[in-house]
Amino acid sequence: MPYEVKIKKLPKSEVELEVSLSAEFLTFARKKAVSMFCNSLDIAGFRKGHIPENIVVEKVGEAKILEEAVDILLKEHFHKIIEENKLDIIGQPKISITKLALGNPVEFKAVFAVMPSFELPDYRAIASHSASAFAKASVDKEATAGEEEIEDVLLQIRKNKAHFDYHKNNPEEKGHDHQKLDLEKEENLPELDDEFAKTAGNFKNLDELKEKVKQNIISEKKIRNIEKKRALIMEELVKNTKIDLPEILIESETEKSLAQMKDDITRTGLKFEDYLVQVKKSEEDLKKDLKESSEKKAKIQLIFNKIAETEKLEPNKEILEQEVKHLKEHYGASDLSREALAKWEANARIYVATILLNSEVLRLLENS
Repeated sequence: MPYEVKIKKLPKSEVELEVSLSAEFLTFARKKAVSMFCNSLDIAGFRKGHIPENIVVEKVGEAKILEEAVDILLKEHFHKIIEENKLDIIGQPKISITKLALGNPVEFKAVFAVMPSFELPDYRAIASHSASAFAKASVDKEATAGEEEIEDVLLQIRKNKAHFDYHKNNPEEKGHDHQKLDLEKEENLPELDDEFAKTAGNFKNLDELKEKVKQNIISEKKIRNIEKKRALIMEELVKNTKIDLPEILIESETEKSLAQMKDDITRTGLKFEDYLVQVKKSEEDLKKDLKESSEKKAKIQLIFNKIAETEKLEPNKEILEQEVKHLKEHYGASDLSREALAKWEANARIYVATILLNSEVLRLLENS
């Protein structure tokens, strides 16, 4: 082997490599560096590409040439070392040169995060036990809708209708601030009758509207129950899985959560900077607040990925392509250049495939 490699495992799923490259490699890389400078320098009396080496060295400096030679070495050999040692590297490595002199081996250290190796617990048993615990807690009982709940929703629908009609009839008033309309007074609200039901959504009568409200409440409760059950399963999976998580994965998940928060805040019409003033926090404070939940999300994704691999689960290809197409239309990605579009589609496909695979994993766990 033309180089020597020592591998040292560090905490947080990081690895340190100590590499020694043959002195001949540096000699060849230096020749390439000299040639590169020779082709780029513009010196009076010499044609580009035909400048003597001593002139190149005099003009550029030996230190600069060796710096470029090392860069060439790393580009040519670092990825080969990673592949040969079967290291699943994450992010950019931190590389430091420890020995550099012509006629001697080049030595350097590289520290980087790798995809953590871990053992899955008995995820089917955990999911089954979590479902049983959920049922015993009486949270999983059959969803119903009481009369009071239905009345509350109907009242909110009446308030919304009164608000809409008020602004329709008073276009000069903007926004939600209005002094003349008190939505807490019954006389300011539309009467709850068959006519109201027809305007509220083309229902035949009030009974049909009430039944629709009832079914919506039940559906929402069922969805919340499913979400609670899934959250319990995921919580137990995290508790029972030992993963030495790299900081880079936590940071990546935190950035995603922060980006989502910014998007949600912007959608309300509030500037993110104004939001920070309101909550009296900096962006770094928010990142600290998000770190714990981001760590859990990163662990769950790793666990789900491994379960999908173990169970040989795959996303539905037809649905995958449909969703990527919808995203492409929604974000107007078709206007991108060919190269940018190819990159966008690759990222979109990974994003959608991950969501679909996660859904497959959750269905498997719920049915365990």
